[in-house]
Amino acid sequence: MYPNPARSTAYISIPSTMKGSVSLTVRNSNGEIIEENIYAEDATQLITLNLSGHPNGFYKVIMSDKSQEMSYELLNLGEMKYHVMD
Repeated sequence: MYPNPARSTAYISIPSTMKGSVSLTVRNSNGEIIEENIYAEDATQLITLNLSGHPNGFYKVIMSDKSQEMSYELLNLGEMKYHVMD
């Protein structure tokens, strides 16, 4: 998963050790599910996690197949704000 910390967008790929369909769940710091998807068997694509509109802070990304579960901590720093000086 990269970048970590992220600025509203992070990317994750499904590890080759995961077989069959893979479940991806993203939870906020209160444990609430903010995103949940199931990816087809043998998916190898790069998955985009869009955290824009969600508060800055830590998120737990959980991926699982029939036999294993992996979890990662992701820090969302939010979108960059630019200030134009006169």
